[in-house]
Amino acid sequence: MNENAQTLIANSLQWLKNDVFPLWSVQGVDAKNGGFVETLSKEGQALNVSRRALVQSRQIYSFVTAAKLEVFETSRALEIVRRSADFLDNYLLPSGACLHSVTPDGQPDNLDVDLYTQAFALFALALIYEVTNNQHIKNKALRLLDYLERERKAPGGGYTEIKSGKVFYQSNPHMHLFEASLHWMTVDPETETWKALSQQLFELCKNKFIDKQTGVLGEHFTEGWAPEKADGRFIFEPGHHYEWSWLMAVYQEISGEDCRDLRHSLYEIADKNGLNQNHLVIDEVWSDFTPKKKSSRFWPQCERIKAAVKLGLESPEEQQASFARSADEALSALNGYLDSPGPGMWQDTRLENSEFTAQDPKASSLYHIINAIYEYKNLRPQLR
Repeated sequence: MNENAQTLIANSLQWLKNDVFPLWSVQGVDAKNGGFVETLSKEGQALNVSRRALVQSRQIYSFVTAAKLEVFETSRALEIVRRSADFLDNYLLPSGACLHSVTPDGQPDNLDVDLYTQAFALFALALIYEVTNNQHIKNKALRLLDYLERERKAPGGGYTEIKSGKVFYQSNPHMHLFEASLHWMTVDPETETWKALSQQLFELCKNKFIDKQTGVLGEHFTEGWAPEKADGRFIFEPGHHYEWSWLMAVYQEISGEDCRDLRHSLYEIADKNGLNQNHLVIDEVWSDFTPKKKSSRFWPQCERIKAAVKLGLESPEEQQASFARSADEALSALNGYLDSPGPGMWQDTRLENSEFTAQDPKASSLYHIINAIYEYKNLRPQLR
């Protein structure tokens, strides 16, 4: 491993330990009501706004991972996670579904039961089960899955997305359901339900989401999982190509199902068509490989890091240097979003002219960032 990669690892861990968790474990945790706050002001103060369920899930992941990385004290991390697990009950309905958001004191706010939120609720429950081994937590997860099977099945496979009473068919929520089911497979390997769900979602992606002609993984679909098109083309997000390829690598490790060629194809399409002249992953591309949305959010840089180190390790030795360079480049790019507007905070979106949009730092972002640092720290030293 070269000196630059060693420096990137050391600086990333130092940033998490000295800047991020001293801030977010105090200002980002509600000591009165429990749970995690939605966002901080640019001055680093908690804002009194409604809290999405996905923020609770993502911050649970962040604190569990911080303990694994030894950048935050394990006992404190687990105490925060257990308190947030109690707050999560405010979102769960008798049907098994999960509300989109609640007020800071835990009262229902946005009553949508969108699929994206259900996926992250299932992920949160897997993380809580990992640290508590509590059967009641597993039962909540199974009730949520039963709700999806009972009320949200889509005609062509998978599940419907519902927002403000309207029905959509989207790949992204299924990707996060895949993420949740894979984590359940890891923490509860004896239950066949998780294996069946993971296989179902993998097959849905392979057979419905990925266009056979172009190899592109679409975002928005009609009821029968045909891509929604404009002028004969449809949208894909390079960041999701990276993310699906990483998740498929995890799936193969757990299940043994060989999907190497598929995930490498997704990675290569993103790397070839999804980068701008500053080596940033852009947000959206048309299926004819022309750019659609040239801004660059922070999270696709994170997904490129994860995919590069994961896929690089399974590549022949003479090809690993290319993956290593991509991972180093992506982490360096990510660093350009960090520590602004202040230490331990971040920017979300960089415009085509390299200027940042004005936004308060969202708690939901840390899940992407720490996930990328975790993978880079553990896998990058193994790349030749």
